[in-house]
Amino acid sequence: MPADIYFTTDTLVRYAFTGIIATVTPFLLAYLWRKRTYESWIVFLVGFLAYFAAGTVRVILRAFIFREGSAFATDPFLFYLVQGLLSGVCEESARYIAFKYTLSNKTARTSSVMYGLGHDCYETLAVGGIASFHYILDGIDWNNLGEAEFTKGLDEKAAQKMLEGVAAAADYSTLDTVLVCLDGLAGTFIHVALSVIVFKAVLTGDWKRWLLLAIGLHTLGNFLCGYLPLSDTGMHLFSIVWAAGIGWFAYRVYQKLPYA
Repeated sequence: MPADIYFTTDTLVRYAFTGIIATVTPFLLAYLWRKRTYESWIVFLVGFLAYFAAGTVRVILRAFIFREGSAFATDPFLFYLVQGLLSGVCEESARYIAFKYTLSNKTARTSSVMYGLGHDCYETLAVGGIASFHYILDGIDWNNLGEAEFTKGLDEKAAQKMLEGVAAAADYSTLDTVLVCLDGLAGTFIHVALSVIVFKAVLTGDWKRWLLLAIGLHTLGNFLCGYLPLSDTGMHLFSIVWAAGIGWFAYRVYQKLPYA
């Protein structure tokens, strides 16, 4: 396998394209939304920082829950269920707190969309942007240094697992590029949709219905995407379909929210 692994120029260009799209899209969408609605960049920034805060809490909880020997780390069902629940609770609670306290003066429905774009921006940059550029650097290093440098100090099992990951990364096709970009856009729609639902929870005061609904949808989507025996292509397609369903529901909610 190692002798066949090589990151072609086309592959590196595809990673560059993915990284650029992931980096530019959140800011471009926010710019277009602001141009249309005159929403403040402050709302976008609050969403960005709220995701950072939620992510920090989630990392701490994951380290505690999935510590060595924990049943949650060894049972696939429990692992993906708790992973999904952590994301749902942490992120949707962060949205709720941000809307209820930090953005308490924002009652126009357009604020929920701007917040959602900011919330999504952090994840899109990390998962799509930074990760793609990291693959470029790793690919160049692999081409220059080879297997020996990458497997140095690893036992046979760890080296084999690492080589399988490198081989998969080097096989990044045009179809993969399209699906990853569409999946990233689907993630944006999901974050906006969930922001609309949580915004509804704050405006109506009915958090038991709307906040818990957002947590449930977030948890279910993450759980199914991880637990179901899906290929990489299958996971991308699942995310796109899931985004369409939640987006349709959230749009109906959005239409009934106040303009100001």
